[in-house]
Amino acid sequence: MPEAASQTLISATDLSEQVSRYMDEDDASRVYDAFLLAAEAHDGVVRKSGEFYIFHPLEVAYTLADLHMDADTICAALLHDVIEDTAFTKADIAEKFGSVVADLVDGVTKLAGGEFTSRAEANAASFQKMMAAMTQDFRVVLIKLADRLHNVKTLGVRKPDAKRRIAQETLDIHVPLARRLGMNAMRKDLQINAFQHLFPWRAKILQKTMDHFIADNTDTHQEIIKNITEALYENKVKGRVFRWHKNLYRLYLRIKNNKARKHLDSQTEALELRILLSTTAECYAALGVIHQLYQPKIGKFKDFISTPKGYGFQALQTTLLTPQRQLIIVQIQSHEMYQIAQYGITAHRRYPDLLKSSDKSQIYLNRWLRQVEEIQQVTGNAAEFLQDMKADLFLSEIYVSTPAGETKVLPKGATPVDFAYAIHTEVGDKCVSAYIDGELSRLNAHIPNGATVKIITEEDATPHSIWLNYVITAKARSSIRNWINKRKSHEFVALGKKILDKSLKKFGLNLDDIDPKNMTLTLDVLSLKNEDALFSSIARGNQSSMLVAKRLLNDDTLTAIDDENEDQVLLIKGTEGLAVHLQECCHPIPNDAIIAQLDENRGLEVHRTNCPTLSNSKISHASGQKKKETMSIAWVDDTSTESHFLAPLNVQVQNRVGVLSHITDFLKEIRVNIEDINIAGDSNVKDMYFLLQVKSASHLREIAESLNNQSHVINVVRLFDKAK
Repeated sequence: MPEAASQTLISATDLSEQVSRYMDEDDASRVYDAFLLAAEAHDGVVRKSGEFYIFHPLEVAYTLADLHMDADTICAALLHDVIEDTAFTKADIAEKFGSVVADLVDGVTKLAGGEFTSRAEANAASFQKMMAAMTQDFRVVLIKLADRLHNVKTLGVRKPDAKRRIAQETLDIHVPLARRLGMNAMRKDLQINAFQHLFPWRAKILQKTMDHFIADNTDTHQEIIKNITEALYENKVKGRVFRWHKNLYRLYLRIKNNKARKHLDSQTEALELRILLSTTAECYAALGVIHQLYQPKIGKFKDFISTPKGYGFQALQTTLLTPQRQLIIVQIQSHEMYQIAQYGITAHRRYPDLLKSSDKSQIYLNRWLRQVEEIQQVTGNAAEFLQDMKADLFLSEIYVSTPAGETKVLPKGATPVDFAYAIHTEVGDKCVSAYIDGELSRLNAHIPNGATVKIITEEDATPHSIWLNYVITAKARSSIRNWINKRKSHEFVALGKKILDKSLKKFGLNLDDIDPKNMTLTLDVLSLKNEDALFSSIARGNQSSMLVAKRLLNDDTLTAIDDENEDQVLLIKGTEGLAVHLQECCHPIPNDAIIAQLDENRGLEVHRTNCPTLSNSKISHASGQKKKETMSIAWVDDTSTESHFLAPLNVQVQNRVGVLSHITDFLKEIRVNIEDINIAGDSNVKDMYFLLQVKSASHLREIAESLNNQSHVINVVRLFDKAK
């Protein structure tokens, strides 16, 4: 018999009995009506396990009913596959059960696979759709988690590759989502089931090892629990002490990552205990009692009551050592904290009498939902959104304060830039430096837990693309990427307009002379929505500026008015921004003879005319790659700016003690900044590669001539100069 078929299946009667315990008669009746529609929609459909399909939505609904979720959620759980797998539509569901249920079902429904070129693309788009729906109603994710929990429990009948794919996806996405909602009981259930299907042999061996460890140490563990219980009682602290069952998957990860500890023994493997009490004050009292009873390990105490984790988790955590060297990890919570830790956002539904205070999980969830919504608004690419959210969901928390004392919860490994964006998007955009605990720090430094960070901003500052190499929060990544994309789009438009204007000047005209009717006709012919789209397409090399110019003049037979205009060049400063790129293969600088190619993604790629890369691009075109349009360009004559450009010099020297120091000191004297140094060569002659900040080619020549006159310098060469 298939694995799933051998399990006890939830029936409609079981579900009805469960919901009737906390719902009124009308809501319970709606749930039963939803079951009838689901049964009709899935009639005759059988799962791979051999059971009728209807048992799957029944299981999903029962999981949520056990959390005492409302009637709309249970109805949506019963109908969650109806739109995706049957002929029923969202409108059909809305007509029978209302728009709320219909929206919940639609939010869980995956996007049609036929719309995408790969499974990964479809999954990313479906994830983005679900998260968008979640920002409107978090119950969408609850249904998805319950759906995945039953699916991962019944993977036994799937093929090995499908098992591994679904199990890994569960660990990558659904487990951290459950954690974000504070639902640690479901998170643990998802982890263990996914682990058993991802690595079945390892899971079985580890479980047997764990069983033996518990059996061998039962007496010792019971004695410790008895000692703690009696100590609490003697100090008039009424609490329940019990052993916590280890999470098999997290145990596996710890052993895997710690090569020195591959075996479980009482000297290295901790006994995990929970102590539950009635009030917060009793939690701190219990901490004092057990610290008197057993030796606490220095640096292992954490107070998550005064500073809760990002999803509302609260507890006191400490590690103790008995005289027999047995490690004990103790987590102390009130009953309310414990239920919130296990059931998160649903805890107040499951235990309405217990959780009378404001629900902390809801506060943290609302904060996270606002952040997700903000990221959604600035992220157009589903793959990027999925990547950012996965990274954000997985990271452990640290707690960082502003100088005013406001605490921000950030992922471990966060930088001052992450912190700046956590304060406000505008603070992040204008961030220029930071102080960590009063010390000036690099923007890519990792903030330590508990630090106080002061962000320094400047009004005219802007984000840097290099920040994407080290920021780790989804908020920072999406905000930086959004700023770059917006600016890049604007700069592509400006560049394309400039290129088109240059082509029109060959006919003695400019853009102001174009008949609006001809512009509209050209846009229609090229299937472009507006002028900005036309300019951007030209800058990306997707449209020929000369052909567009002729279309705008409504005469494809036009020729330039004179030969001189054919040699007209596009003028650049080199500091135009993200759509103009001075190429690092040859480092062009003002006064150099230059040429440019249009790249679809990068815009104008500027090279020196003697750059070997230009020859290589001809080879690439011959091998079938898209040819880039080449343009004649030149530097604008502008002495009003103090811009600096990077240029390399190769300085060949005699290998003598202090020669490098001598050259760097000389460059300092003539006020030339060094960006990079590389040294190669033999014991007699060294080639020193300097990347310098210079103003122009003439400035670089002056530097080279001055260096040539220094002692022990054999020769100074700028790369590619010999190729002239």
